Amino acid sequence: MSKRTTRPQSGATTSVTGAEIVLRAHELITGDRHADYDHPIEDYTKVSEIFYGLTGVRLTVQESLCFPLAMKLARMRTAREQDRWHEDSVVDAIGYLGCMGMVNAVERE
Repeated sequence: MSKRTTRPQSGATTSVTGAEIVLRAHELITGDRHADYDHPIEDYTKVSEIFYGLTGVRLTVQESLCFPLAMKLARMRTAREQDRWHEDSVVDAIGYLGCMGMVNAVERE
């Protein structure tokens, strides 16, 4: 992939590749966060249960993962509307998509 110039909020410019962003997301969902929060199916089953307790609406684990993904996409949209690149949101969005894949793999076992 080609390099992408980013403009962090501080105004400094850095260059990262798409592959580097994907690798950072991979490290997040398989490294420390995975150790801290366990497998996404465990974590987002709890989210689904809490959401049901608050709203009376049952969500699947996959649907529960859509909420933080939507938040990250909204932040990315806001950043783009302001002609900014919000790299942290991009990394996190990819991470949530990866979590969906991890959940899918367990559900299909």
